Amino acid sequence: MIMQIIKKQFLLLWRNPMQLLLLIGLPIILILILGFALSNFMDGESPEIQAKIAIIEHNSEMEQFDQFIHEMNKETGFNKRNIASMEKSLPIQTLKSLFHSKKLAKMIEVKETSVSKKDEILNDNTYTAVIEVPEDFTYKYLFHIMLNDGEIPQLRVIGNEQQQIGVDVIQSIIENFQQQLTLGAFIKKNGINEQALVIPDSLFTNTRTTIDQNKAVTSKDYYTVGMAVMNALFIASTIGTIAFKEKQTFVFNRIILANMSRWIYFSGVLFSTVIFASIQLLVIYGFAWFVFDVTWSNLFAFFIITVSLSIAISGIAVLLTAISYQIRSETITNFFSSAIVSIMALIGGSFFPIGDSSEFVRVIGNFTPNGAGMSAYLSILRGNALTDVITPILYLCFFGVTMIIIAALTFPKRREMV
Repeated sequence: MIMQIIKKQFLLLWRNPMQLLLLIGLPIILILILGFALSNFMDGESPEIQAKIAIIEHNSEMEQFDQFIHEMNKETGFNKRNIASMEKSLPIQTLKSLFHSKKLAKMIEVKETSVSKKDEILNDNTYTAVIEVPEDFTYKYLFHIMLNDGEIPQLRVIGNEQQQIGVDVIQSIIENFQQQLTLGAFIKKNGINEQALVIPDSLFTNTRTTIDQNKAVTSKDYYTVGMAVMNALFIASTIGTIAFKEKQTFVFNRIILANMSRWIYFSGVLFSTVIFASIQLLVIYGFAWFVFDVTWSNLFAFFIITVSLSIAISGIAVLLTAISYQIRSETITNFFSSAIVSIMALIGGSFFPIGDSSEFVRVIGNFTPNGAGMSAYLSILRGNALTDVITPILYLCFFGVTMIIIAALTFPKRREMV
């Protein structure tokens, strides 16, 4: 008779294509959206940036350099080696070389222009930022470095608010560049040997140790698991809703009047949820394997986790059924699907790894069935063995059995049924 109950539940679900689409299609769509949209963030990749900057100099750096050398030669004199060294380390020349380096040249396009075109460039939205070099910038810088007089001049950066990420990158580069200029000035001013700041390699041993050889989890891996365990919770509310509808339409009453034990119906709801949740998870993971190449190196552990999670989901389903029968309303089932699932998904880490920011949240998340299931799945994806996920598996089974016992105690007695 239990098989007949399971078959009946299956047919009711099969005849509701919209519900099937939500249970199977929705998680697949979410995996596609989140997997692609957040791939840079989850995979630790830098966002692709294409910036265009203009460098405006009020006067030529070489002219300022020649002026400084000419004035200093009158007073103290420089040998040719010092002049050559200074010429190679001119600040604006160094900055331009930095932007033209192999790494930055792929992201940043540099245009050098005159002061007369400043207004035109500022009105051109294709430019990410404008770097304005004040008048006599290099002359003042050399004067400060060589004679310890005056302050280091500052570059002016004008950013395009419509390209804020690019502006932040340019600003960071300029700030780092000016810090290097300040450090160089400090070294010169205090007569510090630059070689003294270099730590010799002989102080360190050359031993290299690998601390983590596990497979990295990509964004597609993460969101496949996250969306699968989250949407598995909707199986519980779906089965609970079907069971309550059967009471409203007197189907359940006829089953009881046919002298069938209430525990047969209870078991039918329980086992049908285990089967449906397992099928849903396998379909979602099958799609992810086919489209995203999300593979499981330990299939035995994968199936054990899937069954354990399905048991936990079935416990929730029979508890929702028992409570809705007891209070004669599907309010609790609707509340679970609309609010509780979202909260559990957030805490369990389905949307993003919230546990990485707080150990307390991580612990709470692992006490939810979806959070425990997600931790176990991700551990297997990283290449860990079944023994490494025994704790979450046992917890899922314990959670499911506890919910089943509470549901059995809550399920109305036969005389309260009809």
